[in-house]
Amino acid sequence: MKIFPKLFIAFAASFLAVIALMIITVDWSFREGFLKYIQETQVEQLELFASELEDYYGEVQTWEFIRANPRIADVLLNERRLFDQNIIVTSRETGPGKVYRRYRFSFSAPSTENAIKERNLQRFRAFIPRLLLSQNAEGMNRGRLTLLDENRQVVSGMLDLPKNSLEVPIEYQDKTVGTLVLVPNPDFSKQIDLQFAEAQQSSLYISALVALFVAAIISLIFTLNFTGPIRKLASATKGLIGGEFETRVDIKNKDEIGKLSRHFNILAKTLEKNSESQKQWIADISHELRTPLAVLKSEIEAIQDGIRNFDDETLRSLSNEVERLNSLVDDLYELALSDIGAMKYQMVDLNLGDVLKETLDGYKERYQKSGIELSTNIEELITIVGDRQRLSQLFTNLLENSLRYTDSPGTLEITTSNDMDHAIVTFSDSAPGIDPKSIDKIFDRFYREELSRSREKGGAGIGLSICAAIVEAHSGRITAKSSSLGGLLIKIQLNKN
Repeated sequence: MKIFPKLFIAFAASFLAVIALMIITVDWSFREGFLKYIQETQVEQLELFASELEDYYGEVQTWEFIRANPRIADVLLNERRLFDQNIIVTSRETGPGKVYRRYRFSFSAPSTENAIKERNLQRFRAFIPRLLLSQNAEGMNRGRLTLLDENRQVVSGMLDLPKNSLEVPIEYQDKTVGTLVLVPNPDFSKQIDLQFAEAQQSSLYISALVALFVAAIISLIFTLNFTGPIRKLASATKGLIGGEFETRVDIKNKDEIGKLSRHFNILAKTLEKNSESQKQWIADISHELRTPLAVLKSEIEAIQDGIRNFDDETLRSLSNEVERLNSLVDDLYELALSDIGAMKYQMVDLNLGDVLKETLDGYKERYQKSGIELSTNIEELITIVGDRQRLSQLFTNLLENSLRYTDSPGTLEITTSNDMDHAIVTFSDSAPGIDPKSIDKIFDRFYREELSRSREKGGAGIGLSICAAIVEAHSGRITAKSSSLGGLLIKIQLNKN
């Protein structure tokens, strides 16, 4: 499966899980809160009903009438007595400023006035038949109301009351004469409550569907934005595989993908540069090999045509060209081995000063004949870990470079020094100097400061490249700058360990 559907499914599933959890939490919270609200409302109505029973008790001073008449008790204590609107007389007065008014049957508190007492008794006697008429037989004996006397004995209602029942005391003359108990309903009972709850749930589900739709759109947009740069990188990588090293990606992100794209562009630029270097390498090799071969061919043709005599001088000229060609091939071979990491090194403890002195001994006579003074300041003991043969080759190439380029009369100063961690060797020669803009390029293969110079002086431009490879293999550093003597100063820094 591709990354786009994976990310989209992951984001969509996450949003779906959050929305589902939200629905469950909100639905549970709503039901619990609404039930609590209903129960609080029922408690308020229970208190109103208890006040009616207080009025009744104040008239008769006993609960025996209710205890002795189960049918009246069932009607009086049925929960519909509290919550059924059939028992509530509602009138609607229309017109400006008019409101709904609700009336309930109630009794006045006990009074010393006989007229008021008689009126209350008549209202109670009239109230019982109306209660009887307003009740369904189906609702009898199924109420949640229970009446207890002052001794908490059941007058009417349930014998086994749950612990979470709601209780309201019935008091008469500051004395508890009974208790009205309501068993809480664990669910919605009235049709209007059910309709309200269902409406809220429907709204919640619709909101959840809308949220899910919006979440899907957000997931799609986020996934497209996230995978877009990845698709660009994949396409650009395919181009690199096909050799299109000029390929670049234009991603402005400041995150990890943006950083990856910048690294990709650096890689593409490096590959492009290496490809160009490889092409230039082949062209340079062809050029370098063509020159000695052309000289050899012209010498041989001159001998064949009788233009030149085949004598010792001609033979020496041919031998020199063959030697130059052989040296060039050896240098190319060494450089190729260095590029592929196949150049072998035998690292041992050695005295760098001894290696340098041994190499110098083979060049003193040549420098003397060339009119170049050798000035050396070599410390007696500089111990490092290195390959004696490769270090000798390093110093040989540097001596050849100075011998080839330094004007006569001239000077070459060679000094060594060391600190706790490094051994340092410097080669500083006299004029001619080198353009400061070209100093960083002298270690590039086939680079020569003056491409128009003759081969006898210019060389092939490989020697310093081999020097850089040898120093790098010794975990060292080689740098170049203008010399105070007017020529070039090359500094080599090698690790002792």
